[in-house]
Formats: sequence, structure tokens, C-alpha cells
Amino acid sequence: MAPGKVSEHESPPDTPTINPEKHIVEVYNWNLDHEFNNLLAAASGDASGNAILAIDMEFPGFLRQEPRSGARAQRYQALRENVDRLRLIQLGAAVADADGTVRGAWSFNLKFDIDVDLQSEKSMAFLRAAGLDFSRHKKEGIDPGILGRKLANSSLVGQRAPNWVTFAGAYDLAYLLKLLTNGQPLPRDAHSFDVQLGMYCRRHHELRDVLHYGSLDAWAARLSVPRYGRSHTAGSDALLTLNLFLFIMSNNCAQAEDRKWDAWQWQEQWENECWEMTIQQARWQAAWQYQASLPFYGLSTQAPAPW
Repeated sequence: MAPGKVSEHESPPDTPTINPEKHIVEVYNWNLDHEFNNLLAAASGDASGNAILAIDMEFPGFLRQEPRSGARAQRYQALRENVDRLRLIQLGAAVADADGTVRGAWSFNLKFDIDVDLQSEKSMAFLRAAGLDFSRHKKEGIDPGILGRKLANSSLVGQRAPNWVTFAGAYDLAYLLKLLTNGQPLPRDAHSFDVQLGMYCRRHHELRDVLHYGSLDAWAARLSVPRYGRSHTAGSDALLTLNLFLFIMSNNCAQAEDRKWDAWQWQEQWENECWEMTIQQARWQAAWQYQASLPFYGLSTQAPAPW
């Protein structure tokens, strides 16, 4: 019998089972339709309507450094300039049911031409070290307009949207709004941004509201929450954000008298105390303090601005 050939009396080898709690799907233009439908199915599979969707974004650095201290209005203007002029590189999404069952994680790789698009050389080196393949982003990357339209027309946003979760998510949400509005400039002021974002993300939870200091990896290590995939890639960071959120929820619930998982009853109490429907100043302050603590990578200005 030829090597590798299965006889009629033998069973073919089993297809490896993929564990959605650990596996991150890489999405490019050629598998976008299929995997976006899988993401929608995962988010809509929770009969309670309380699915959880964690997101993370990777982008090519900063054009304008944010002030380490100052009014929210000043910080928003720096964020607005950065997001308006730069292209998103990756969008990570991870989904769980209300009972804490992880349904999957995806890394959507967008079109990015390292030879043309505005960038920071140090940021590119940092992302390459994390495993991003910029030759694939150039050749196989997803058109941001196509992904944005899919998101804007989906059940992931609007009245029936899942619970969105971020960690220090000021830039994550800003790039999300840019996608949803087909690359339109961000609103002129922070209040208008809150209002517009609230039309899409009706329930948003920021982990910085309870984890005030320290990085995502530092908190994961402290709480023994495992990471799957490589740090500073969007799918892996989104999945870690989701698992950190689930850990916090489950451990707070475990302290309740009945010791049962009642995550959304606990969440409702948490929301009443510190989480509002729109993004409040404390949330932005915490997120911006984290961004301001990062090293500033100046950008090359020879390339044209995107969009």
C-alpha cells in the first residue's frame, strides 16, 4: 500500500478538534464573509440576548502625543487627530455567552501598505515582533470600508447589540467608530463622540473602571488568567480581555451567598454603581492615562494620510 494511503478497512484519521476557548481565527479578505458570519452566529447564539463581545485594535502608533494630564477635551483632540489620520491594522473580537462559555475569537486583518501608509517605524517593529505579517496585510488585507459596512449592518451594533467590553479602550472605540462610519472624521468634541458611539454600542463595559492601574498582561498574570496566542495581536488581546472580564464576574459572583453563577445580576449592580450607558469621564481618564504612559513613537510624515 502506498505510504499515507488509508485502506478500506482502516478509518481515516480524526480531524483535530478546535477548542474555541483557545483558538483564534485569522481573517483576511478571502475568508471574511464566512468568518464574519461565524462571529455573528456566536454573538447571537445566547438566547438571553446578553452575549459578551470583547474587542481590541492594533494600529500604527501615534501622530500626536496626548498630554499626560489635562482636560478631557484636550485628550480627545489628540485622540481625534491620531485616529483620523491613521489606518487600523487589526480588529480583534472574542465572544462569550452570558454563562461564561467562550464561543470564539477572531483577528480581522485589514489592508495596510507599510510602504505607503502613515506609520511609526518603532510601532511597526513592535508589531512585527508580535507576529504581524505586513506582506499579507498588503496583499490579503480586508478593505476597511467592507468590514465597516458589515459591522454597521449587523446585530453587533444597535438596540440588540451584545455587551461590548474593552480594556483601556479609548482608541479601540474610536477606531471602531471610524470603521462604522466608513472612515468619516471623528466628531469634533468628546460629548458628540459619546452620543454617536452610543447609537452603536448601547452597552459598553470598560475594565479600567475596576482595574485602575497596570497593563492587560500584568492583570492577567496577577489573577492567573491564561493568554492564548501572542501578546499585542488583536485577537489574542481581545480573548484575554474577555477572559479577564469573565474571571472578575465569576469571582464576584462566587462571593454571593448562593455561590451560583449569576453574572448578569452582579453586572446589573455593577452597572448601577459605576457603568453608565455612555462613556463617562472617569472611563476616558483611566483609558487615556494608560495610553499616555506608553512610549511615544513619532510617525513618519512622508506618507499620505489614509481615508
